Amino acid sequence: MRKGTVLLRETAHGRVTMTTSAIAAVAGRAVEESFGVVDQAGRRRGAMRLLTRKNDPGVRVREADGGLALELHVVVDHGINLAEVTSMVQSRVSYEVRRHTGLDVRAVDVHVDSARRAE
Repeated sequence: MRKGTVLLRETAHGRVTMTTSAIAAVAGRAVEESFGVVDQAGRRRGAMRLLTRKNDPGVRVREADGGLALELHVVVDHGINLAEVTSMVQSRVSYEVRRHTGLDVRAVDVHVDSARRAE
């Protein structure tokens, strides 16, 4: 199997794999939809976002103990309870990645890189 891919299922008919960047995109969407999160750290904006197809630096995915481990870097809304926001992000990301891949999510590490007012 190639580097950067995760085996989802193997049958007599073949294999189903998914790239880590596709998993990162699923996780990134879940982060964007989470209450209290203003942005993902390191995310490209505007024309640069349209011109580049690189993996979002705000989300890292790796295989761990037969499942997935995700590392997220977020910017939260100023004045929001950080423990509640990070707990909600962990829960939502874990659920969405599990729903899309069928794999166990062993860890979701959320790093709050900054806080600012929502626009």
